[in-house]
Amino acid sequence: MKKLLFGAAALLVTCAAFAHDTWFEPLGAGLALGTGNRFPVSDLAVDDKYFVKSGCINADGKARSLDKLRFTDKATLLHSKDRVGAEPLTCFMQLQPFDIDLPPDKIEIYFKEVRPTDAALAAWADLKARGLPFREHYTKSARIDLGTDAFAQATGTAMDALRVSPRGALSVGSEAVFQVLRDGKPLPDFPVELINERSPIGLWFRTDAEGRIGAKLPLPGRWLLRGTELKLSASDATRWESWFITYAFEVGR
Repeated sequence: MKKLLFGAAALLVTCAAFAHDTWFEPLGAGLALGTGNRFPVSDLAVDDKYFVKSGCINADGKARSLDKLRFTDKATLLHSKDRVGAEPLTCFMQLQPFDIDLPPDKIEIYFKEVRPTDAALAAWADLKARGLPFREHYTKSARIDLGTDAFAQATGTAMDALRVSPRGALSVGSEAVFQVLRDGKPLPDFPVELINERSPIGLWFRTDAEGRIGAKLPLPGRWLLRGTELKLSASDATRWESWFITYAFEVGR
């Protein structure tokens, strides 16, 4: 039994490296956190022992807990035991960094998912010509709004994304402004995809000098803002570093 449990825990992390995004989903009074190749289908749970930052904040910036309830086959179930009634919250988590050697047949697929810069593509062409593997050190962060309010407060995760406006409930046709941060600072010229649970086609944007995008939201339901920054390591020009972000929110009819 111990071997089975250890194998399952290892699978939660190892397989997550090959699937792209990790995101939150509202589930009753709590949350589900899962990893999958494409939102909204989650394939794997994420072990909370790999959280390096996690929690929730309310409109006043007061901290609330984010606690594990249990694992399912495809998600980690969480809730905030400190939540006051149904108060709106923003919840977040950051995973510890992991390393991966990406198989050659997955690299082109990965590039289509993250839309790396021309400089990154040229760097990979050089490494590939030298016969070097694609080795990556990646860090994932995720965020979600619970309730209709959005709090434009940074959470302190390595990558962050927040809704700047409007603060209240979103509905079909709403024009929203989002901002992406890395290490608490606006991230300019960054590719961002917005995906709705009802459509396989994402909407792509690139952030401005203040790390912001503006988007008109055409469909109701759950949405995911996602993006990945991919760069050569500053300490090793043969390895890659990446930072993933997802931000889940809802749009009413």
